[in-house]
Amino acid sequence: MTAPDRATEACLERTRSAVLNVMVAVGAGIAASGLILRGRDRGVLLMSEQTAGRAVVLILVVLIFCSYYVRRTGASRSALRDPETRAARFFRAHLWSAIVGALAIPLGFAYGWSVRPQLNAVAPFWVVAVALCVLAYPRALELEDFDTPIPDQNEPRS
Repeated sequence: MTAPDRATEACLERTRSAVLNVMVAVGAGIAASGLILRGRDRGVLLMSEQTAGRAVVLILVVLIFCSYYVRRTGASRSALRDPETRAARFFRAHLWSAIVGALAIPLGFAYGWSVRPQLNAVAPFWVVAVALCVLAYPRALELEDFDTPIPDQNEPRS
């Protein structure tokens, strides 16, 4: 394992910072939804609690798949082959993967508000959001072993 060059290190730091910002927003969303839902009674729905629960879990599974798909296709070796666009594609793939995962927070809040405001009903949404953000956190290994390094933005182009 070799030390990454300056441009790769800058790309990793920028991407990690953006994903950490999403993680902070997820933490704030968890705290806010917990505070808002703690004193709430059951919601009123036009469908059964079981039907609503199944629908929301299905949406949660779709969010998990979409987050994974965005990260895997956007940050795949073939997508990052071009050194000119590698940093931008890497950044977008990881950031959007974290953002899609963070959507589990409002989904869980909506479920808690309208169906079951108990901790055991809303906590799985929180866990999924945090887990997807952790998975979106970039690792240096993902940018290793390319034939051409990322061009340094600080160097003048010839």
